Amino acid sequence: MVAITAPSSVDQIPLMRCPKANAGQVGIPCVDLSAPGAAAAVAEACRSVGFFRATNHGVPAGVADALESRAMAFFALPGQDKLDMSGAARPLGYGSKSIGSNGDVGWLEYLLLSVTANSVKVSSLPPSLRQALEEYTAAVREVGGRVLELIAEGLGVDRALLRGMVVGREGGDELVRVNHYPPCPLRALGDCGVTGFGEHTDPQIISVLWSNCTAGLQIKLRDGRWAPVPPDPESFFVNVGDSLQVLTNGRFRSVKHRVVAPAEGAGSRLSVIYFGGTAPSQRIAPLPQVMRDGEQSLYREFTWGEYKRAAYKTRLADHRLGPFELRAAATSSEPADPQPHCSGGTCMPQQQQVAKVY
Repeated sequence: MVAITAPSSVDQIPLMRCPKANAGQVGIPCVDLSAPGAAAAVAEACRSVGFFRATNHGVPAGVADALESRAMAFFALPGQDKLDMSGAARPLGYGSKSIGSNGDVGWLEYLLLSVTANSVKVSSLPPSLRQALEEYTAAVREVGGRVLELIAEGLGVDRALLRGMVVGREGGDELVRVNHYPPCPLRALGDCGVTGFGEHTDPQIISVLWSNCTAGLQIKLRDGRWAPVPPDPESFFVNVGDSLQVLTNGRFRSVKHRVVAPAEGAGSRLSVIYFGGTAPSQRIAPLPQVMRDGEQSLYREFTWGEYKRAAYKTRLADHRLGPFELRAAATSSEPADPQPHCSGGTCMPQQQQVAKVY
């Protein structure tokens, strides 16, 4: 296995307490996108969990398989070659361990790329990888568009309203992220795991994720428990983003999620996420069509550009919507995480959650 590289200043990866084995029995909503009742099922999943598994999406398995093969070949290259091909992530490009510019770290390497008209803006990537990314992106954008139509229908608004904010929008802010989590040599004791990607919500309207057969993704339930998401390479997984939470005035809630790195001896995890963001000038506020008579907005109006800039200044686990909430009308905050984080097998407050990686 090729080791991931990192700046010498990044020498610690946090641990996290993992759910007990029976947490895997928690049901993850599953929606057949081709079924007659898909819109109602999508709306219920977005209301109750903020996350669901999408089946019968119409994307041939070979599209994701080809991308997985070519992405794995790219990540197996020497670190300098990867940097030369894509540039360092600022924020777009190739990154390793360091997630953003505010101190978050995880056991992963990644490509973060901008998407325009189904193409990715990195001409120096290997041609086979670029082609696979473009084919995958074209397919997953259509899945995202269909999901946005179903969400709108489930809300009782024009089916084209949300799709028109994202897919094909001139100046839109669509991204694709390819995350590679190689097996981690750090030994995590007890029920602790090594952080691959720390807990966070996605700031965009929706995100659509595909992953290979290696587990690691977890979502935070409304009662504060973390539930592992069984991998399913034949399906896509959809997250409600912060922007959709605001557009629905809190009816749909963005879901916190995180990734545990594979243990040594396991296979690498590869995930590919499409982020559906709108144009920077798009104003984000509760849709008038979903507001009841006399209902107050829980959020002050902002643009996507304003929110994105604010999000980039935060840590992953920060409550990014907090500064945009109208406190007098806002509902109570989400329950505190009842599971302390761990370091070397000893439970400690989150700010102390560190474990050396050699």
